[in-house]
Amino acid sequence: MIRFGQKSIIFLINNGGYTIEVEIHDGPYNVIKNWNYTALVDAIHNDEGNCWTTKVQYEEELVKAIETATGDKKDCLCFIEVIVHKDDTSKELLEWGSRVSAANSRPPNPQ
Repeated sequence: MIRFGQKSIIFLINNGGYTIEVEIHDGPYNVIKNWNYTALVDAIHNDEGNCWTTKVQYEEELVKAIETATGDKKDCLCFIEVIVHKDDTSKELLEWGSRVSAANSRPPNPQ
């Protein structure tokens, strides 16, 4: 994307894991290493091409990042990592997860 001059805005929603998987079938395999995704994109970018990254945690930061991505950085590939709480999910998704879990109904496979 950088090589071909893409001017997209990428949002990575980082909740630090697989919340829906925990609801369906909890186990140690749902605990993942939480990478610094903006640093990974910066490393790939390596100051070649036109790329801008940022990490946000609050609504005001997200609004400002979107304004920057659509304003001053509109000629860049923009990567915005949005940090959300691991349990930040909809009621409907949690309900669906519990129905799938009931249908699955087997103990987790300890690894």
